[in-house]
Amino acid sequence: HGAVVCAAERVASAWRPPLSAPDRERLRFLGACAELRRAHVVNGDARARARLDAVLRLCPDVGPAGEGIDPREASAAERVRPALEAAVQAIIASTEANTAGGGLRAIAGDAVENAALLAKETKNAFGVMAAHHRADGSHSNDDSDDDRRVRGGAVYELASRVNHACFPNVARFDNFDGVLTSPSHEFHVPRRDGANPPGPTELRLVAIDKIPAGCEVTMSYLPVSESCARRRRRLRNTFGFGCDCERCVIECAWAREDGTATGDEGGAFEDASRRAREARDEAAELEADAYADALDRESNELEETANRSLDDAERTRRADRIPATYALWFVRNMCPVDGCGGTLAPPHVTADHMTCNYCGARRGDEEFFRRLDAGAG
Repeated sequence: HGAVVCAAERVASAWRPPLSAPDRERLRFLGACAELRRAHVVNGDARARARLDAVLRLCPDVGPAGEGIDPREASAAERVRPALEAAVQAIIASTEANTAGGGLRAIAGDAVENAALLAKETKNAFGVMAAHHRADGSHSNDDSDDDRRVRGGAVYELASRVNHACFPNVARFDNFDGVLTSPSHEFHVPRRDGANPPGPTELRLVAIDKIPAGCEVTMSYLPVSESCARRRRRLRNTFGFGCDCERCVIECAWAREDGTATGDEGGAFEDASRRAREARDEAAELEADAYADALDRESNELEETANRSLDDAERTRRADRIPATYALWFVRNMCPVDGCGGTLAPPHVTADHMTCNYCGARRGDEEFFRRLDAGAG
């Protein structure tokens, strides 16, 4: 992580009152950004500054005085600033960085830039999920043992610019747990990748199917199995946009026909989103997050209860209206492991199997055709 992040961890461990878990994560991220500044101002590493500038070019647009930054990120940057500066000061003292022109502000950054960086991270970071492992250390395809947790985040200059679609044409695979280098998944093809295998932080956007020339590359920011209402609420609340893709148009029409939620409802959900964006202190932020989570859980429970109460005739009616191409997409591209919700993609163009980008399950082409012949999905 670099010296600044390590120093930030030491500072956070002794900080009183203790930093909340979200603020500690923000401190790590800003510490990593400070490490890039340090490499630039102390060592003259232009590539380090270029990496930081690449993050700052991501959305949302931020004005010179901080226009476009939500109060949530601005207040968070101010809260973690003392701990960040303490960490940077410790590095300066231990390395005599001042003599090389790397003063506190030059390395720790100013309030506007740090708030902007937090805003960029909120909208663009990929969650790094905890891996599935069996007792013998091998990778597991079983999603039933434990809830997977987000153990970190990663921002990429190009991948973070890819737009969302609920019917994506690429699936994201990372190599934090060696999936891209695993022989069983065949992502690493020496004749294509050369002698050097993918590094641990490499991310690939793998085409789910053939993508016509000139078409936009899109990925799903959420599990493809999520319902229309929950998907649209999460996209609006987390990323700040309402999705009007082909799938959302179809499913919103079905929801209105059935008298169920579309995710466009205001009221409490809109209030929760506003409260989260406008939180100006830690207590307000934690309260807003808890409120939004409770609303989300309640809505999901109501939706699941309503689905369980449907009679056979209504289930048949709803199934009969699904277009064949729509159903085929899910049978082909959604992970068959119960509760996973990941997306399947072939590791290379001649592969005879597809791999889930979430749980790592592998499904052969023969199994897919058996399911298709049996009318699965």
